[in-house]
Amino acid sequence: MRRALAARSGDAAAAAWLDDSFEVAELHVVPGHQGHGVGAGVLLRLTAGRAERTALLSTRDADTPARRLYRGTGFTDLLTAFRFFPGGEPPYAVMGAELPLRTRPARS
Repeated sequence: MRRALAARSGDAAAAAWLDDSFEVAELHVVPGHQGHGVGAGVLLRLTAGRAERTALLSTRDADTPARRLYRGTGFTDLLTAFRFFPGGEPPYAVMGAELPLRTRPARS
């Protein structure tokens, strides 16, 4: 991943994202509870008070509820169409955010 990010954005940008980061490895919300702020609340509590400067995660490279959740808390795409291993898995988006995360503005 570092090599791909450095190729896309340069060594300094890759280091800025990766050298002092917190990795969100898995976050799942039961489908019946999606869209009610549960995932955002967990993500915000999980990253609150972290000493790291950035947070990173990966998710399927598609317009999914998870990807919209991550964007709503400040994550942006660092890499798209990324494959961790050559072969059969779907492409992923590697996303990053500066900590602390932000909450979505209230909808009117």
